[in-house]
Amino acid sequence: MLVLCSCTGLLALMVGIQQSQRLAGPIEEAIAAEESITARLVATGDASKVQAPGQFGGGPRFNVKATIVEATSAGTRFEANTPVLVLGGPEWSGVRFGERLRTSGTLVRTDSGQAVEALFIASTVPAERTAAPLDAWVSGLRADFVQALSPLPPDARGLLPGMVLGDKEHQADDLKEAMRRTGLTHLLTVSGANVSYVLGFVYLLGSALRLPRWAKAVVGVASLAGFVLLVRPEPSVLRAAVMGCIGVAAVLSGRRRASLSFLSLAVLVLLVMDPWLAANYSFVLSVLATLSLVLLGAACSRWLQQFLPVPLAHAVAMPMAAQVFCAPVIVQLQPELALYSIPANVAAGPVVPFITIAGMVGTALLPLLPGIGELMLHAAGWMTLWVAGVARWFSELPLAALPWAGGPLGAAGAAAAGLALLWGVRRMSGLSRSGRSPAPEDGPTGIARRRGRGGSGARGLILRLAGWTAVPALLAGAAAGLLASLLVPGGSEQPWDVAACDVGQGDGVVVRTGDRSAIVVDAGPETDMMGRCLDGLGVERIDVLVLTHMHLDHYGGLDGVLAGRQTERVLYSSAKEALPEAVHTSLQAHGLAAERAAGGLTGSSGAADWAVHWPAEDSGGLSENDASLVVEIKLRVDTGGEVRILLTGDLEQEQLPRLMRRLGPDFTVDVLKISHHGARNGGTTLITGLRPAAALISVGAENDYGHPAAEILSALQAAGVQVLRTDQLGTVLLDADHGELSVLTSR
Repeated sequence: MLVLCSCTGLLALMVGIQQSQRLAGPIEEAIAAEESITARLVATGDASKVQAPGQFGGGPRFNVKATIVEATSAGTRFEANTPVLVLGGPEWSGVRFGERLRTSGTLVRTDSGQAVEALFIASTVPAERTAAPLDAWVSGLRADFVQALSPLPPDARGLLPGMVLGDKEHQADDLKEAMRRTGLTHLLTVSGANVSYVLGFVYLLGSALRLPRWAKAVVGVASLAGFVLLVRPEPSVLRAAVMGCIGVAAVLSGRRRASLSFLSLAVLVLLVMDPWLAANYSFVLSVLATLSLVLLGAACSRWLQQFLPVPLAHAVAMPMAAQVFCAPVIVQLQPELALYSIPANVAAGPVVPFITIAGMVGTALLPLLPGIGELMLHAAGWMTLWVAGVARWFSELPLAALPWAGGPLGAAGAAAAGLALLWGVRRMSGLSRSGRSPAPEDGPTGIARRRGRGGSGARGLILRLAGWTAVPALLAGAAAGLLASLLVPGGSEQPWDVAACDVGQGDGVVVRTGDRSAIVVDAGPETDMMGRCLDGLGVERIDVLVLTHMHLDHYGGLDGVLAGRQTERVLYSSAKEALPEAVHTSLQAHGLAAERAAGGLTGSSGAADWAVHWPAEDSGGLSENDASLVVEIKLRVDTGGEVRILLTGDLEQEQLPRLMRRLGPDFTVDVLKISHHGARNGGTTLITGLRPAAALISVGAENDYGHPAAEILSALQAAGVQVLRTDQLGTVLLDADHGELSVLTSR
């Protein structure tokens, strides 16, 4: 208890010290006031492409982790040491780790407890870019690595940089989705496994050269330092590297069996250095995966050896143990379970060490012997095609990714499924032992002679065959036993008439027009989220797809909406003449043409009548938000009545008086989709003027924009409107029956 309290106190002290350093001086006031500043920064990561919310205009955006070291605000120059996340345009795509640069922009405070203190929205291009010679050399080597892969197939070019360097920017979207659905994404995050391969290779090489123990340790630590520099000091890499150094010290001292102590010490050291790692999902998952191998790896292998060959038992034990420990955390990031994660990892596992070693050796040889280095990289690249094939094959199997609840309920369910899996494997190992035939004595000495595993005869054969299918069958059974309470509502058997899909910080509303048909209004920001929602709702035909305006959080998931569904008509609005290239390409790929809509357009689809009320045909000079289509849908229900829904896109308050005049004084609705995710600039005119029974707010949890605004929520409360928020309730289903609207949610 004394040691525990001492460690806790030490970590608390470091949090306090580092927090005071991060916000020392005028920078705290600048962040609180969300001021525009000019700053000098040091990049602490490589630029990565992001799908920015619609308020940024839908263009390509890039983010970069950086630290503000000097800033000028209100004419005052001061020093700082404040971590931020820079959000900028395409000109930021080339920024690399270690670069020092100058730029201007606006600070936006992030939630407390984050690794960064503010979002820095850059308004200028990065200027005066310089880098230390070592950082510049490493960045150049990484660029040469990617360039050397140009002759390889696309899947190899996408996977190898991730598996060797942790660079995931080169994957195609379909391959990324396949890796996610099969639980293989961790192979693209350089972590403890990669460190162990590098150290193992160095130690074997040292042994072959007959180096003494101390020399092998020095070479091992040096190789770790070079490895971390090359792949960037990501949280999982740091954890693995620190543990590797501690392990080397243990080898030198002769204490080789204290893995749990090594892990604990590594975590403590890293948290003292950077306490915010505790809130980093990749760090948490890395630690949990290592802990699972320390606590469960050997036991799982022993159980599996009762009915599996020893090499296969070892191969299955590692992903099974990691799945049990990591699944409760994974479902917080992605509310689904990868059903075939264990067999996919077993199938892909044998080539991973060879890919890592060949990739690292090839990278090291590129500056010295480019020809041999490229040959090694190409060999590793061709091996990655096996991983890609495994991911694609398993991802196309039925129920590859089972929808699962998020939050505490989802975590508890995933933990229960993992415990059920362990219990089943342990139970089967006991049955296998009990099924063995007594070993006959061998002559007068009475020495037992073992027969084959699992006993002889039919029973032993059955047990061995069962062993080969036990793991996926048990995982499927454990998941199926929990589906009734954990699946996200919205399957095709659920009664629903209107659905507000949980697509994060974006819009995606579905109005049912028939048994398998619907009107879909907006597509959310990401492909998989809206696509999964429509799959869960059982929508196979889209009578009308409405894209209210051309911001990414409303059209980003277009491919997921269109994939595998028959779409009859596409309506859109925009302040610009041309469609975004991504929208045009997606529609063209599915053989569809979009029709620009305006006020006065009407139609009927199954059980629904719809009408466009905005923008007016004579409206010119509108912003993209104000060009949003405002659509009314009248849904006829079984009882003979109707439900009236008004969907408003991101329309802002300046145009609301004109809209209200077009709607007329007698216009009423039952359900109002609140404009612009509940932003302040959406205004309260429609709330007070229409007084709907329910208000849908499609908004991302813990978003950086303060949505929904307090003024909007206060107006809804004053009007007595039932508020249904996707950030709090998940996917919201409305069922109109017997003159009432019933609400079902996924939480």
